[in-house]
Amino acid sequence: MIEFQAQAVSYSQDLEFREYFQVLFKEQDEPGVKYVLLQRQFEIPDGGFCYFECDEIERSGSHVIKKSKLSRERFEIDVPGEDGGKWVVKFELDDRRFEELKEVLQIILGKPSRMEIEG
Repeated sequence: MIEFQAQAVSYSQDLEFREYFQVLFKEQDEPGVKYVLLQRQFEIPDGGFCYFECDEIERSGSHVIKKSKLSRERFEIDVPGEDGGKWVVKFELDDRRFEELKEVLQIILGKPSRMEIEG
């Protein structure tokens, strides 16, 4: 399991009519630090695949994420495959930003993926 505290959290905004969505959790806002990036596009049917990337680039790739969990202070994701694994990202966001993050993650990790939400 890889765990870190994200000091920087960014995500797609202005969601109406978008065909591309992204969430980035980053240990610090500088190069060479731990991060988790999730992306999904809706321009063409993709079978529910989302793109996962992290600071260990060899573990990056497109997957159907079957298990993830979002709570008020953390995001957990199990990435399938040989190079996959579990990431736990802790963060602090105000209520408005947390609701926005939750909305974007629900889009990215929508069907056939599943995301459990606590709180």
